[in-house]
Amino acid sequence: MLKLLNIEKYVIAALIAALAYVTYQFVTLDDDLKLANQTIEAKTAAIEALSLQAEHLTQSVKLSEEQNTKLMRERESLSRINQNYQVKVGELANNLSQAQSNIEKLRESSNEAVNQWANDSVPCDAVSLLKYARAASCDKNGSTNAIPVLNSARRISLKL
Repeated sequence: MLKLLNIEKYVIAALIAALAYVTYQFVTLDDDLKLANQTIEAKTAAIEALSLQAEHLTQSVKLSEEQNTKLMRERESLSRINQNYQVKVGELANNLSQAQSNIEKLRESSNEAVNQWANDSVPCDAVSLLKYARAASCDKNGSTNAIPVLNSARRISLKL
């Protein structure tokens, strides 16, 4: 019987040791589980922050693309305006050149009256009349080429 008691003591001691080991393992696993849950929560928060950042960047890229498209249209419009401006400048330069050549032809005319008229200065009264004439008053009477000039009769219309 003694032998049996001895074995029972060993069995009880082994069971107590096994229970202590299982308890230790349980506490360790519980701590590891808590640490893993904290890590999961931290990673989940990081993923949410990164997804918000990705959404913000997506919206930013979309807005940038819209602005880029708008700027491209504006650039094309400015290019067309600049081309039209260059064409008009060329036309005006051509018209100026033609007008200057016509003036030179008039100044070098063999007709004495035309030659004298082309080389004389414009009278000051004519310059004054053109300076103070208003374009709006030219069409009041339905006559687009007449400028009303007051005289002693209080109104006379000059044809230009």
